[in-house]
Amino acid sequence: MNDRDRGQDKRGRGRGSDNRGRGPDGRGRPSDRRGSDRRGPEGRPAGPPLPDDVVASDLDQEVRRDLLTLDKANADRVARHLVMVAQLLDSDPELALAHARAARERASRVGLVRETAGIAAYNAGEWQEALTELRAARRINGGTLLLPLIADAERGLGRPERAIEIARSEEGRSLTGDEATEMRIVEAGARIDAGEPAKALVTLQAEDLAPGRTGTMAARLFYAYASALLAADRRDDAVTWYMNAAAADVDDATDAEFRLMELSEDMSPDTTSDGNASAVEDVDVVGAIDETEGPSGNGVGAASIDDSGDKDSGDSSVDASGDDVAESETTSVPAEVPPTSSTESSDEKSASASTASTATTPAAQPSTPAPQPSAPAPQPSTPAASSAPSPEPQAPPEGSLVDHYEALLLDLDGTVFAGKEPTHGARETLDALDLPQIFVTNNASRRPSEVAAHLNSMGFSATEDQVVTSAQSAARLLSEHVEPGSRALVLGTDGLAQEVREVGVGVARSADDRPAAVIQGFSPDTNWSTLSEAALAIRAGALWIATNTDATLPSERGLLVGNGSLVAAVANATGAEPLVAGKPAAPLMADAMKRSGVTNSLVVGDRLDTDIQGAHSVGLDSALVLTGVSTPKDLLLAPPEQRPSHVIDDLTGLLDDEKTVRIGEQPDWDVEVSGATITVTATGEEPAHEALLPALAHAAWALLDGRDVEAGPVDPSDVAITSDDPDVRSQIDKLGVGDLR
Repeated sequence: MNDRDRGQDKRGRGRGSDNRGRGPDGRGRPSDRRGSDRRGPEGRPAGPPLPDDVVASDLDQEVRRDLLTLDKANADRVARHLVMVAQLLDSDPELALAHARAARERASRVGLVRETAGIAAYNAGEWQEALTELRAARRINGGTLLLPLIADAERGLGRPERAIEIARSEEGRSLTGDEATEMRIVEAGARIDAGEPAKALVTLQAEDLAPGRTGTMAARLFYAYASALLAADRRDDAVTWYMNAAAADVDDATDAEFRLMELSEDMSPDTTSDGNASAVEDVDVVGAIDETEGPSGNGVGAASIDDSGDKDSGDSSVDASGDDVAESETTSVPAEVPPTSSTESSDEKSASASTASTATTPAAQPSTPAPQPSAPAPQPSTPAASSAPSPEPQAPPEGSLVDHYEALLLDLDGTVFAGKEPTHGARETLDALDLPQIFVTNNASRRPSEVAAHLNSMGFSATEDQVVTSAQSAARLLSEHVEPGSRALVLGTDGLAQEVREVGVGVARSADDRPAAVIQGFSPDTNWSTLSEAALAIRAGALWIATNTDATLPSERGLLVGNGSLVAAVANATGAEPLVAGKPAAPLMADAMKRSGVTNSLVVGDRLDTDIQGAHSVGLDSALVLTGVSTPKDLLLAPPEQRPSHVIDDLTGLLDDEKTVRIGEQPDWDVEVSGATITVTATGEEPAHEALLPALAHAAWALLDGRDVEAGPVDPSDVAITSDDPDVRSQIDKLGVGDLR
C-alpha cells in the first residue's frame, strides 16, 4: 500500500502512515519530545519553547474567554500554546500536538483546550489519545459536533463496528449540514473497513451527492463515493466519480487527480489482475484531505459517549508522559485506513485566510451554530414508574397462561400501552416475567430505538433489540428481491428510509430515478404527489412492498387514516397488489420468532385482523387482549383465520390459569344452544368470570360455523345470548354480546 492509499494529502503527509521519530512502543524518543520533560517555574512541564513574537492576544477573543477561569499568567501561556497549535497543525503535526499537550497540562478542565488537544492528536494520527481528549471535551462542553471525529478515531484504532454504532446512534443521526455529511463519510469508510462496500455506497447516497457541486465538502463526498465504488469493484463508475471530485475540488484539498492517474496506469495492458485487486483491497473511502480545523464542541447538553480512559481530576497537571496518555500511546497503532478530515467548509477556510493576522485554535470557529439543549428526557407516566422499584423477574405461576410458552410476541399500541399510558397492569406484569419479550409493531414510522425509548419513558424495561418493526421486515423483503446497490422509492418516514439503506439499497424520491422497487409505509407527510410517484414507478415495473395494510391508525381522537388506506389508493390507481411485510402477513411475525430464539411463543395483541391473524400465518397460539381495538362481540363474530386460542381482559391475564382463558368449554359455565339462542348458566357459587367469554366464543363459533346445528351455519344477526340469572345477564351486557347484530 502506498502513502496515497492511506490518505496522503497534497502536502505529502499521510496521517497514521508511519512511525517517524517513535520508539518501539509508538512513543516519541526523548530527543523528539520537543522539551516536554523540562519543568517550568510552576513545577509543570514547560512544553515546547514558545517564540517571543507569539502572544496571547493573537488568539481569537471569543476563544480567550474560555480561559477566564485560569489565573492570568497561566491563561496567557495556555493561549500562546493554542496559537502555536493553529500555526503548526498542517506543517508540523507532532510539534502542534506537543503544544496542545502543554496547554492541556495547564488547563485540563477547559473544554476548548481538551478539544484542541483531541484535534491535534487526531491530526497526528494518535487515535487513542484523540479519542480520550475528544470524549473529555464532549463531557465538558456537551454537543454533538465532535461525533464524526470520535467515530473516525475509532476507525483509526481498527474498530469500524464502533464507528458505525456511533454514526447510527440517535445523536449521530441528529447531525445536520456538513456535520451530517462528515458522519456519512466516516460511516462509509467504516463500512468498507468491515467489508461492506455496498452498504458504504448506500450510506453516501443522498441529495447532496450531485455532480456539479463545488467546494471542499462536495469534493470529499464525491471522492468518498468513488472510493466506495472502487471497493465494490465498480472501476468505471469510480473513475467517473473521481473525475467529479477533481472538478469539485477548487481548493485542491484531495488527491483525486492522482487517483485518476493511478487508475489509468492500473488499466494499462501491463497491469496484472493482482495489482488491480490490491488497489481495490487497500482503497480508503477518503483520500487526501485538508485537516486544518475540526468541528467545535461548544454546544451544551450531556455527552452520551463516556470516556473511561480520561483520569483528570482538575486543572492540575496531566503529563502527556504520565498514566493518562501513556496508556493511550502504548495501545495506539497507526491506522491501516486513515480516518476522514475535520469538517471545515471551503467558505470557512476563506474566512480564516482573510483574518490570518489573528491566530485561532482549530476549535475557535465552529462550522455551525452550537446546538441548543435537547428536550428533557420523558418522565414516567405514573408515579409508580419513577418511585416503585421493578419486581425481580421470576418464573410465571405454575399452570398460568404464560407458563405454557417460552417467549411472548407482544403488540404495542392497544396491548402494552394506549397512547402515552401503559395499559392496566402491563408494566408490572411484564417486569415480573422472566422470559423473552419481543415487541412487534406494524408502525413503520419509528425506528426500534425510538420505540424502546417510548416504552422506557412509561417505565417499561426495553431495548431496541427487543423491538421488531414492519419497516425492518419490509427492508428485509426488499433485500431479497433486488440487487445490492439498487434504489427503492420510499414512501414513509426517515426511519423507513434508513432501514432501507441498512440492507444495502439506496433511496430514491422520484419515479424519474427509475427505482427497482417502491416501499410504502405510513407517514403523515404522504400526499397526492408522493402517491403519484409511487404509481408511476409501479406502472413502470417496480416491485411494490407495503410495510402494513392497517386501514386505520388509532389516536387519542379516534381512528385515523392508516397506511392500508393509502396503499389501497395506489392499488386502485395501478391495479397492482403489494407484497406485505407487516401483520397479518407472515414476514414480520417470522422475524419476531427468529428474534425470540424459540419456536413456542405466544402472540399477544388487541386486533383480530392483524395480531391474531398474524399468529395464524406462522402457526402460533395467540391471546386477544380487550384493551384495544377488537371487542368481545368482534371475537364472537371472528372468521376462523382470526380466532385466538385464548382471550384475556388485559396483560395481567397472562398470569391467569391457562385453562380458564383458553377458548373452549368451561366447567364453571354451562352453555346450551337452542336454535340461534345461547343460554348461559353458572355452575358454581363463584365461577371464574374470566372463563365466561372463552365459553361464549366457543359456543358462538360452533353456531356460526354450523357445527352444532343440523340446518347449517346461523346468520349472526339471528344469534342471541342470554341467561336466566340476572347477575349473569349483567355480565353478558357488560361484555356487549347480548346479540351479535
